[in-house]
Formats: sequence, C-alpha cells, structure tokens
Amino acid sequence: MSSRSTKGPWLTQCEEQVRILILSQFFDPEPTLKGLAFAKALAAQGHEVEVLTGFPNYPGGKVYPDFKIRPWKREEADGITVYRVALFPSHDRSVMRRVANYLSFALSASVFGPWLVKKPDLLYVYHPPLTVSLPAAILKLVKRCPIVYDIQDLWPDTLGATGMVSNKFVTRAVGRWALAVYQFADRIVVLSPGFRDRLVERGVPSQKIHQIYNWNEESRQGKSVPDRSFAKRWAMVGKFNVVYAGSFGPAQALDSVLDVAGTCKVLLPNVHFLLIGRGIEEERLKLRVLLEGLDNVTFVPHQTMQAMSGILPLADALLVHSKDDPLFAITIPSKTQAYLAVGRPIIIAARGNAADLVREAQAGIVIAPENPKLLFDAIEEMSRMSEEQRSQLGRNGSMYYERVLSMAVGVKKFEEVFQEAKTASELARGLRQKDVYRRFGKRLLDLMIVIPALILLSPLFVLIALLSLWQIGWPVSFQQRRAGKDGRQFSIYKFRSMTDARNADGELRVDSERTPKYGALLRRSSLDELPGLLNVLKGDMSLVGPRPLLPEYLPYYSERHARRHEVSPGITGMAQVNGRQLATFSERMEMDVWYVEHVSLSNDIRLLLLTIPKVFGSRGVVVGQDVRDVDDLGLSRESREHKGQLQRLQGYEG
Repeated sequence: MSSRSTKGPWLTQCEEQVRILILSQFFDPEPTLKGLAFAKALAAQGHEVEVLTGFPNYPGGKVYPDFKIRPWKREEADGITVYRVALFPSHDRSVMRRVANYLSFALSASVFGPWLVKKPDLLYVYHPPLTVSLPAAILKLVKRCPIVYDIQDLWPDTLGATGMVSNKFVTRAVGRWALAVYQFADRIVVLSPGFRDRLVERGVPSQKIHQIYNWNEESRQGKSVPDRSFAKRWAMVGKFNVVYAGSFGPAQALDSVLDVAGTCKVLLPNVHFLLIGRGIEEERLKLRVLLEGLDNVTFVPHQTMQAMSGILPLADALLVHSKDDPLFAITIPSKTQAYLAVGRPIIIAARGNAADLVREAQAGIVIAPENPKLLFDAIEEMSRMSEEQRSQLGRNGSMYYERVLSMAVGVKKFEEVFQEAKTASELARGLRQKDVYRRFGKRLLDLMIVIPALILLSPLFVLIALLSLWQIGWPVSFQQRRAGKDGRQFSIYKFRSMTDARNADGELRVDSERTPKYGALLRRSSLDELPGLLNVLKGDMSLVGPRPLLPEYLPYYSERHARRHEVSPGITGMAQVNGRQLATFSERMEMDVWYVEHVSLSNDIRLLLLTIPKVFGSRGVVVGQDVRDVDDLGLSRESREHKGQLQRLQGYEG
C-alpha cells in the first residue's frame, strides 16, 4: 500500500490507501446519502473507490431517462468507476414487486459482481435492503475482504413498522437472517445510539459496532440562499410557513399534520403548510385535503437537492414528523440533518435519538409524535416568537451540525472504521496462516530437513561415537530430562563431552576438570547437540524454538516467560543466534517469547541460516560456564541457593 501524508479538503488523511468497493442497490442519480458524494470524498482522501449498484429507479419505480437495463454496464462518474447490474424496477405498495426488485439486484450482483470488480481491501455495504447481504457474502468469500455493514434500517423492525410485512413467521425468519448477517459482518456502522443498543440486545458483539451519524447531502444541496421566486409561485409570501420535506408514507404519519392544519385554518389562519415530496401515501393525503377543504395545505412535487437549498431557508418552521413506534425512537430521519444544516428553526414530533439531536443542538421545539394538540401548541409558540429568536434557533442548529454531524466529521470516522477493519482482517489472516504453519507446516519442515540430515550425517555420528569412546569412554551419549511443549517432560539426547572423573572422596570433579580437550571441541562446535536430531524426528523437539530447560525451572517462570512452552523447544532459536551462552536468562526468555509471538516459516528459515555461521564460528559458547553467571532470574537451584546465601550474609552483616 502506498503511504500518504497529504491533506484532503477536510482532514488529515490516513497513513495507508484503502481499495474500497461500495455495494449499494441505490446510487446516484437516485437520492441516496452514501452515494457519489461519499465515494468522491473517500477518493479525495487518496483511497481507490469502485461501486457496484443497480440501474436507477428509486423512488418512482421506473428506470431513469438515459438508462436502459442490460445485464451489466460500466461507467465513470466524476472519476469513480461504477458497475451497474440488472434489476426489476419497482417501488410501490406491492410486496411481491418490491421483493422482486430486491432479489433481482441481489442475484445480478452475486453473479456478475465478482467478475466485474477488482479485489478490494474492504467491502462497504449499504443496507437496506437486507437482500444486499447475499452478494456481500459472496464478494467477501471470493475476494477475501472484510465487510463494513452500514445499517440504515433495522430489519425486520422496519418491515413491521411500515406495514410492508405483518406475517409473524416471515418477520421471525427475516430477523434470524438479519442477525446472521450482522454476525457475519466484520464491522457494523449504525446511524444512532438506539440502533447500537438494539443490536447489542440481540447478541451482536458491541466491539464491532460503530455509531456514525448521517450527514446532509451537502454537495447536492449547495449554499442555502432563499429562492424568492419559489416563495411567490407557491404563495408563501406574508405567511407563517411550516415546511415538511420528505417521503409521504406510513412511517411519517402525516394524517396528524393534516389534523393540525384543520385546527390552524380556524385558529391560526396565517399558518401555511407546505408538504414537499412524494410517496405511496401521496394520493390519499391529497384526496383528504381536497375533501376537507384544507386550503392552507400545499403539496409541492419532489424537488432536487439543489432546489431544496433555496426552499428550506424560506421556512419559518421546518417540520419533522414520525409515527409513534418504538423503531422510530431509535431512527434519525435524514431530514433532521438537512434541517439543522440549513439553519432554520425546527419543530420535531418524534421520540428518542432524533429528538435528542434537536434538543442538544437547542435548535427548536421537541414534542411527542402523533399528537395534534402538542403539534398545534408548538406551531403557535413558534409563530409568536420574534424573527431574531427563530434565527437564533437556526444558528444553533447549523453550528451543531458543523461540529457533530457534517460530512467532514462522518467521513473521518468512516476512514477510521475502514482502517480498523482492514488491519483486523490482515491480522486475523496472518494469525490463521501462523496457526496453519504451527499445526502442520512446522512439523513438515522439520521432517523435510531432519530425515535427509540424519542420512547424510550418519558417518559423522559414527566417527564422533568412536572418538568419544576413545577419549571419554562408554557410554558415548547421555539423556537428560527437559521441559518441552506445554511443560511436558522428555529425554534430550546429547554426545558426552565430560568424563566421570572423581576426587579422592569419590565425588565428581568440577566441570572444567572433567572436560578434556576433545569434549571442549564438541561443545564449541555444537557437535554434542547432533543427537538432538533424533528428538526432532520423534517430535519431542523442533529444529527451531526456545532451548529446552530443566523441569525444575517451571515453577519459577513469570506468566509471560511461561509462554515459551507454547511451542516445541528447538535445537536452535533466537537465543542461539543472539548471544547464546553470553545472554542472561532474562534476555533469553524475552527472545523466546518474541519467537512464540512471531512463529512463521520465514522466521524459522532465517534463524536456521543464521545458526550456521554461529555454529562454525563457535560464537557465544562458554565451556564450563557457571549457571549463576547468567541466571539473573533465579530459575536454577544453584542460583536460588547462592541468592539465599547472599541474603543471609547481608542480614548477618546488617
């Protein structure tokens, strides 16, 4: 990966470029928050971004002009490579057609996606719909990349709250599916604290969930400059304008707004309701306005984001209204961020997280949803405020938006999540590779080397045995108990390098007097270690690993140093190529633990190659060394007794 140190338009960039694939059924020119602007923002930070999406048909359910459905299509959008795959266009009340829309994209993306896109470092998945998890899973497995799953709607909660699906069997099945997806994702991003809490309640690990607020579509909306011509066209001049901009659906519960409009017609005749947008409830709501003669309500067709930058500043009060449902208490409608950013006062009829934002920003009036009396009181209160009071509420909101909710803040947080997911994935992949090598590869390497070595060195074995018999006597080798993997004891084999010479009292002489020149030569050249190859053949030892120590040391290890027994002991290792007998016990232990934490094929080969000059050069070998000279940890009996003698002597002198 290429290092980066330059700065983008908003923030200091991450150290590494990340190849990001955005998987979303909805993408520009469709209205979507994490669309082209998000992709361009990531690219501006130096990341390589591709997009896999469908042909645009949302929210009208018809393919946009200038687009024709085909199996797949590649296009460039402001420097971003976009791959579109076929789907069934639909977005109406029909459950079957909506399912066909979702499934057709999922199948097309699953079939064509792996062939079209490059291998990413990371897959960013925009949810809804839940069916996007199918191509996400396939891409993760085929491309071997981590998933960051951005949850904008909780399924099956949304299906029930919007009335799309009411069958309990279906919602339970969807719930199990959703939970499996959340567990499968490497990292999850949610739009509100409530979403996070709900997922944790359902068993999703909290450490994989990150909460990042949505931002306003800043690049589309542009600067907020009042469009006076729009005000004249839609009879806004001289009135107190309550503006609602968004979807007309069951989730918005706009019947309560029309109830209030009826009351205002009588008690607050100067109040004008402007409902801007579209949705499946639009025709029914328009019919109700017509039948009830609500001439203080104006429906305005869906407007582009650019147009909205001139419309929202005309409002005297911006309205957020949602259904009184537990789901919407943890949902933050995207219009909330748009209203805060534009800098006009807000009336929000909602519970939970969206209301908390407006309340924390001190940007307006917060009331309970689906309560016409409270909504009327809020409109009356705001209409009686001075323009300066309303403007101050608007300024509070815009400052809060820049500080907490802006795209700059959000993109920076996404970069951090992406980098975390990428790093964790690479670490896990490395650990899996290490685990395979530890379990299978290390033993295979030992056998591939030790079997030919024993055959080739058999004449040397015979020669050393004959010379040992002549110089030292029988037996020519000896066994000693040592502590191996997991502390299990085994017998290590070595050629003898010392005689059994004793003094007049029948006690063995000191090591230096018992080691003839031939024995010293065996020690310096490490030829006395050759029988250890038989231990490797048996599986007691490995060619590379911590040197096996006496079992008596085991009770005196620290918890950290005891980790040296997580792998098989070795004929050579880190201590043998870094000081050997000149290294203190504490230094050897730290090197052994480092090796345990970094076991790999490359490290084992490197240590084997480094061992050769150490052996032939006899570096670090001290014949007749007293263990007390290097045992600074007090592991050996001699060191413990010597330390005790010193302590007793110091106490006596004191």
